[in-house]
Amino acid sequence: MIIKAEQIKKGTQLAEADGFLWEVAEIVKETPKTITVRLCGDFSSFAAHWTAKKDGSPGGVLKTFRKSTKLRGIL
Repeated sequence: MIIKAEQIKKGTQLAEADGFLWEVAEIVKETPKTITVRLCGDFSSFAAHWTAKKDGSPGGVLKTFRKSTKLRGIL
């Protein structure tokens, strides 16, 4: 499904071209034109992408999208 970045909410899954799914763990910041989210992939081979790091701190990567950007996702 194609969604606009403005529709993203916690729990939304976003797909990469290779089929890997990222889950939106948190909305970090939102402005009238952009949205910054923490994306996590608990099935990733990179521990830094997991929801929580080994020390318990938040994992994942921060990504900022323009709200008009079209993405492949599951709400």
